[in-house]
Amino acid sequence: MKGRSKGFTLLELMMVITVISIVSVIAIPQFISFDDDIKISVTKEKLVSFKRAITGDARQISGGQYLSLGFEINLGVLPTALADLIAQGGYVDYNPYTKKGWRGPYVSSVDTDWDKDAWGNAIIYSAIGRSLTSPGPDGVSSTGDDIIVTF
Repeated sequence: MKGRSKGFTLLELMMVITVISIVSVIAIPQFISFDDDIKISVTKEKLVSFKRAITGDARQISGGQYLSLGFEINLGVLPTALADLIAQGGYVDYNPYTKKGWRGPYVSSVDTDWDKDAWGNAIIYSAIGRSLTSPGPDGVSSTGDDIIVTF
């Protein structure tokens, strides 16, 4: 076997390419689905944090005092828009004696997409329906993949 070269044959290369193609066809959709699952979880957590900012969290107590009262308890009304959670606007200042007034910001607005879901869609707030809604992966409201948190 003195004249035989030490490289791969065309057949061996074609087999490797075929195996890699089959594995990628199976694996890539799994990773895409995994990406959507992560975005759904991130969006749900964001909606729940907005809910806590609006209604407060009765589980956070220290020394007999609630630590997270939220917009609704501080002001006695629901915000008219999500922007009310980051800017005081026309709401009265917090009064430590009456324990009423705007005591925000209630959510961080450092990120410019603070009011968007993981796909970049605007989060829909309804004071009347007492709900926060993400249009979900398809970006269209009122379809089967909407993510809704009520309060």
